[in-house]
Amino acid sequence: MCLPAATLALVGTAVSAIGTGVTALQAYSQQKYQQRVAQENAKLEDAAARDALDRGKQQVQQQQRRLSQEMGAQRASLAANGIDVNFGSAADFRGDTAMLGQEDAQTIRENNIREVQGFERQAGNYRSQAAASGQAATGALVGGAFGVANTLLGGAQQYKKLKAGGA
Repeated sequence: MCLPAATLALVGTAVSAIGTGVTALQAYSQQKYQQRVAQENAKLEDAAARDALDRGKQQVQQQQRRLSQEMGAQRASLAANGIDVNFGSAADFRGDTAMLGQEDAQTIRENNIREVQGFERQAGNYRSQAAASGQAATGALVGGAFGVANTLLGGAQQYKKLKAGGA
């Protein structure tokens, strides 16, 4: 039993429209997945930035403690040798130690800021990627809907021509 050409055109159109719709839904699902992954990655980068900031504060505190210990040891050593720690070379020596220790602390702060900024930039990149994936997901649905509509309209025109021709 052979189906009329018009019926075959309708079946072909339906199959094609379903295929277009399924493809659009798959593309939508894939983009939504990519969006969720990017959002999670942004959260991880935000957490890494907070952790780096906390670690940086601790490193600065440790540096300041080391500096205080070193300056205390210098003071004790100088005083034990009968040197006035507040005058002349001894005072200069202690001042230099304090200055170098503060420079080290500042270097730690600056390095920490750069590390945190790197995590923040990456988190921003992931958020942008998530937004782009969300837009691509919406585009996949809209494009799929237009593709289904286009397929159905094309099939309807073909059906109309075949019916008019008596097939």
